[in-house]
Amino acid sequence: MHDQSARLLGFPIDRRVALVRRTAAELSGLNGEAANGYWRTRARTLLQDLVEQGRDMETARREVLRFFEAVQGELRKETAERRSIVTA
Repeated sequence: MHDQSARLLGFPIDRRVALVRRTAAELSGLNGEAANGYWRTRARTLLQDLVEQGRDMETARREVLRFFEAVQGELRKETAERRSIVTA
């Protein structure tokens, strides 16, 4: 007999451009503890969602870290764009 069960993995969260951009936009308006609190809440929710989707905890943690790096990249990109407008 063949095992016909399949394991579905969701699209990696660091590739979900709209979510990355939305998170970056929300973070860009926050500073200090407000930004830290927002990020901790977002990370905890994402981690829980990934585990519920079937990822093991370590895989889910790595994916949240990649998401954080994608958000940081978006924030750097937005900062560079603002600077180029100011210096233009």
